[in-house]
Amino acid sequence: MKASLRRTLAVRFAATMAAGLALVSTALFLGTSHFLRQQLDQALAGAEVLVAGRVEQDAPPSVAEILSIAEPERYAREVNRYAALRSAGGHLIRAFPLIATDLPFDSSALARAAGNGVVWVTETWHARPIRSVYISVPEGGTGVQHVIQVSAHLEPLQRMERDLFLVLAAVVLLGSGASLLGAWRLGGSAVRPVFEITHQATRIEAGTLSQRIVAHADTEEYRGLVAVLNRMLERLDAAFQTQHRLTADVSHELRTPLTALRGEIEVALRSGRSPREYELVLRSALEEIDRLTTMSEDLLLITRAEAHLVGARRVPTNPNALLRQALAQLRRRIEEKGLTVGESLDAAATSVLLDPALTTRLIEHLLGNAVKYTPEGGRINITTEAAVPATRGVRFGIENSGVAIAAEDLPHVFEPFYRVDRARSRGENGGTGLGLALVAAIARLHGGTARVLNQDGSGVRFEVDLPAPVENSGEAGNGEA
Repeated sequence: MKASLRRTLAVRFAATMAAGLALVSTALFLGTSHFLRQQLDQALAGAEVLVAGRVEQDAPPSVAEILSIAEPERYAREVNRYAALRSAGGHLIRAFPLIATDLPFDSSALARAAGNGVVWVTETWHARPIRSVYISVPEGGTGVQHVIQVSAHLEPLQRMERDLFLVLAAVVLLGSGASLLGAWRLGGSAVRPVFEITHQATRIEAGTLSQRIVAHADTEEYRGLVAVLNRMLERLDAAFQTQHRLTADVSHELRTPLTALRGEIEVALRSGRSPREYELVLRSALEEIDRLTTMSEDLLLITRAEAHLVGARRVPTNPNALLRQALAQLRRRIEEKGLTVGESLDAAATSVLLDPALTTRLIEHLLGNAVKYTPEGGRINITTEAAVPATRGVRFGIENSGVAIAAEDLPHVFEPFYRVDRARSRGENGGTGLGLALVAAIARLHGGTARVLNQDGSGVRFEVDLPAPVENSGEAGNGEA
């Protein structure tokens, strides 16, 4: 059976209440029983003074004595006192009422009482329990010690105890039942908002993720739960929108090289061509294939990084050396555009735990992006800044002059295939559209972040922080080149 919060609350509350009532009732029963027996003992001791004179005198039968003979049961209920005067040896001298002549006595209690003591004992008379007190009394002026025994049936006391037990048991049962019923209703009112929130949440599907949960959103106890669920829905909605846009962008980006590849091949097949012309067609087709391959590899790495299926393989790396190698590869393009490159590389950033292959791809994309969007004769500034200590990470800074990015586009530049304004669009000779998204993914694989800032006046600055792992260990995860 599945656990029910309402049932669990009701049962536990009722069980707790029942246990509490049972403990209180037990204590009350034991305390009352002890008090009643003390009162009986005190009453027996007090009755000794009243009946002693009656027992010692040879007086005519009283109304009580007549009642004890005529209606012994009524006498037991209404009077319930029996007395016997005995010698120290146990010989019966007188009894009150007369039916007490066969009142049993405890010889040991009689002997202790004869030594000027007061003794209480519980005995049996005609198969019925009685409570007796033995008290020594002098016989006139002779100095002889006699013992008077005063007894009472315990049945009236036992009936009171039984009635009290039944009343307390009924209180426990009724109180537990009432607690269970009240806890059931209270539990229902407590979990009802959960059902309403769940009902609203189950109606939200992939196509309705823009809806939000409004049930009990203004209730203090459930405000946090509703807020958490709505934030989760916001993230899911954003993830679905990103997925739909990514799917559409991938389809669009794949269509362009595939269309070009198909067109070139179809043109080449329409009529015979020279080997040189076929070679040019094949080289052009190979370029499109290389572009598709690069796009697929970049997209695969981004996807695997988002799914945490790939990690950074860290080894001691010189980030300054990686930057210089990437600059050397772009030297021809830089010279063609007449760009000026400024370097401010931190000498302390020479041995940082990074994935060299992934870091190289990150640098190549950042530098390629800067060269591409810097106007002819512009300037590119490259900086590295080591953490303190240097082994704890590094910050890359790539700044280029040119057109700034619109403020509304800044939060989206690291999204795959995101298109900004025409001045910074990829153009015909653009890349795959995944470069900056790949930069952000590689930064996240290192536990870092990537950000973009518009410079005062004109130009854009990209900054990437690549911190070292918490524990400077060798490898962490499975890296991909």
